[in-house]
Amino acid sequence: MNRYEKAFEGVKERGEAAFIPFAVAGDPSHDTFIDVIAAYVHGGADILEIGYPFSDPVADGPVNQRASQRALKAGLDHAAFFSLIKRIRTFTDIPIGILAYANVVHHLGYDVFCGRAADAGIDSVLVADMPPEEARSFGAAMRKHGVGRVFIVSEFTPDERMRYICGSVDSFVYVVSRPGVTGVDTTLSASVKATLARLKKVTDKPAAVGFGISTPEHVREVRKAGAQGIIVGSALVSEIENAAIKGVNPSAVLKKKAAALKAATTAGGAA
Repeated sequence: MNRYEKAFEGVKERGEAAFIPFAVAGDPSHDTFIDVIAAYVHGGADILEIGYPFSDPVADGPVNQRASQRALKAGLDHAAFFSLIKRIRTFTDIPIGILAYANVVHHLGYDVFCGRAADAGIDSVLVADMPPEEARSFGAAMRKHGVGRVFIVSEFTPDERMRYICGSVDSFVYVVSRPGVTGVDTTLSASVKATLARLKKVTDKPAAVGFGISTPEHVREVRKAGAQGIIVGSALVSEIENAAIKGVNPSAVLKKKAAALKAATTAGGAA
């Protein structure tokens, strides 16, 4: 049983969904980023999603774009990125998924990137701008090094394409809650439940919903809609940004927010 199987089986047995917080590696500094991840873990994270900073993250909204800019300004490069992941592995064994862009993996080369990812303790990689048809060579390198594959589906993905995409997934399916880029929303799309229902007709692989989820109420809605995992990004990254502007460490605030979001994944959905 790999880390993802263990995590999803564990939350299922407890009547929960997996809480998956997001941060950009190295934002706003290397040491503070490690503090952020520790806060997520202590707050109840079941799985981690970490962004690989990129100068033009087309799937990300302004909050996460600025996070990438801060990380790059702080000196985040390939060596630093994998070093940070190894530091995370010194205090947690929960799954770590990476959100990256094609230029990043092209730059190192597929085999080198996947080898270094596996060595660092990364469980999966989602390349936001690389659909399955364009990921065959990268997928082969991932399988060679035991790194899991994640791809995206949305409300606009036809059933047959959902089936095709899920055939290329061996970690979880990333379901975007609404069209567009990442960001904080006040309301969730009414299509999430229908999208998850269609997805479950073509695969039994875990589905994690992201984009726009920012409050415990959102988390409760998505759990009730049938998601096995719930990804919260921009709402947490905004706290990191606010703390960076003030020159303070965001760990205490993030631990509290993470705990509230995790509590909402339970069957009771603590208010």
